[in-house]
Amino acid sequence: MEKVSVIIPAYNKAELTVQTVESVLRQTYPNIEIIVVDDGSTDSTRERLETFSERIRYIYKENGGACSARNRGLQAAQGEYVAFLDCDDLYAENKIELCVNFLRKNKDFGFVHTAAHFIDEKGNTVGEYSHAKSRRTGWVVARLVEGNYVCNSSPLIRQSCLDAVGGFDESIFAPADWDLWLRLANRFQVGYIDQPLIQYRVAGNHTFTHLDRSYEEEARVLEKFFDMHFPVNSLLKRRAWASYYLRYAQAYLLKDDFQRMKANLLLAWCREPWNSKVISFFLYYFFARRDLISRLRKRILRLTDY
Repeated sequence: MEKVSVIIPAYNKAELTVQTVESVLRQTYPNIEIIVVDDGSTDSTRERLETFSERIRYIYKENGGACSARNRGLQAAQGEYVAFLDCDDLYAENKIELCVNFLRKNKDFGFVHTAAHFIDEKGNTVGEYSHAKSRRTGWVVARLVEGNYVCNSSPLIRQSCLDAVGGFDESIFAPADWDLWLRLANRFQVGYIDQPLIQYRVAGNHTFTHLDRSYEEEARVLEKFFDMHFPVNSLLKRRAWASYYLRYAQAYLLKDDFQRMKANLLLAWCREPWNSKVISFFLYYFFARRDLISRLRKRILRLTDY
């Protein structure tokens, strides 16, 4: 039976990390190694994890960020399959079993991801993530490059595929997961299980958290991807950039930063003037009544809040 390595980067969330480890220990799939990489925590994380000392591998390192912790865990992993689980997220009990079964049946697929429930700081379910784009399977890179729809803690990945593309880019902060999914999806097919097998924790309304930094770093991810794989100004490239600028036009509208909203909407239109979503947003904002614009803001907020 194939071994699964679950890598949990932890930083100053002792109680939540314990809950996360317990959710992995409850898995119906029996052959799992749990690797907790403590990224320089200053709280009681080490002491709380001593309870599991015989059932987990605990690695302490100086603080270097989540990506460096994930890569450190990847170096230690011995499984044929690898999963990265954030220290405040939780697994459904059959999560690993279902994902392993999928990859066994689909040997050409590099990884499989799943739907998720969103939970708040108290563990209450506040929503479900099951985006239409995420339900696509097979060669999905053309859709994935338009925006990340893979829930961060949900993928189960073949170790051999990670060996082929490398781990997380530690120079990227927020969208480092998207960068990795793109590299994998460009080389391998991607699967999806439309069941909420992850409880993904959100802390209030974080729509605008690190917005400007995310804006810059998502652009870096796109530039890196197209420089490596599609250097010409292809239709795919134009569509990806149009989606990027439209996404941030919507975000800046919610932030009431109308100057940057208009600038990004114009950039989206310049990249792909025939894009129906860009045209719809333009017409809705500039020609609709104010009450309809308010409804548009609420709709965008529902789509981006988690």
